[in-house]
Amino acid sequence: MKVIIAGGGTGGHLFPAVALGEELIRERPGIEVLFVGTSAGLEAKWLPMSGHRYELFEMHGIRGHSAIERARASVEFVRAIGLAVSLVRRFRPSLVVSAGGYASASMGAAAIMTRTPLVLMEQNTRPGLANRMLSRFADKICVGFSDSAAYFSSSKVAVTGNPTRFQYRPDRSPREGGQLQILVLGGSSGAHRVNIGVVGAFKICGKSVINLNIVHQTGEADEELVRSAYREMGLAAEVTPFIDDLADALHRADLVVARSGAMTVTDIALGARAAIFVPYPFHKDLQQLHNARVIEKRGGAIIVRDDEQLASNLARELDALTGNPARLDEMGLRAHQAAHPDAARHVAGICFEVAEQAAA
Repeated sequence: MKVIIAGGGTGGHLFPAVALGEELIRERPGIEVLFVGTSAGLEAKWLPMSGHRYELFEMHGIRGHSAIERARASVEFVRAIGLAVSLVRRFRPSLVVSAGGYASASMGAAAIMTRTPLVLMEQNTRPGLANRMLSRFADKICVGFSDSAAYFSSSKVAVTGNPTRFQYRPDRSPREGGQLQILVLGGSSGAHRVNIGVVGAFKICGKSVINLNIVHQTGEADEELVRSAYREMGLAAEVTPFIDDLADALHRADLVVARSGAMTVTDIALGARAAIFVPYPFHKDLQQLHNARVIEKRGGAIIVRDDEQLASNLARELDALTGNPARLDEMGLRAHQAAHPDAARHVAGICFEVAEQAAA
């Protein structure tokens, strides 16, 4: 059996795709999995180091760019469809999986044109453009959150959760010296506004943060800026551009301050951790806000708007939550109610079923 899994651009689309591919191989070691992404996405850096087989198309996203860039992206997309069709005919997969993001759209179109079975993965509560276009032609649609199901044909949807590459333990590691640990995440590429807002909040909190352990993932661009800010405050924070073992970081954390991309929300729910979410405010459909509400409505998270009062609002919530460890524990348990621990296995089972039905 051969499977093409297309997706990327950001970690939120790449890592669920990789998690699924690794689960397919784990369950059926003889399977051939080919990952497809773009030369402009995170996958261009990550896949060459992964040991996985992959192909990269040269294309960029269309939304949110100038007219010239949109025209270039449209030309690239048409060219990528031709490359994708050629790849399908050469590789001859039993199944194509679209994991979302603009990296997956051309591969999904090629599956439709070649009548190759197609499975979609939708990580967010509000479907992305690529999956909205492809959904009517898909054989099955696997959604990360039940909120997404209403956007697709009910006969095709399965609420599977979002596949992850790590095993999460919802139990809590011992607190070092009784100190609470704050984990700050801006996503796989960092988030400048979150970085600045969190540092500003700690400055406002003053002496109350001295007894906190702080781990801050900054992204590459803000690493030195954030490190210098903590140094000026006299805080021995652990600052890193990227956290490789997020499962371990969550296991040690008591409270997470983060953007609310689909996979961040998924990871926090699986890890059973309390969260302060700062949704990215510039998505047209406020995608991250809706993701964050999945946990907020269960009592597992607090949402803070990314506006000019971000630092002061974060400081207020940090003061309240770090002063009440029992509440943090309860919030973590409530967040875990939204988790789907067997998501990768569930999606893999659907992939095998679709491929086998097509071959029958």
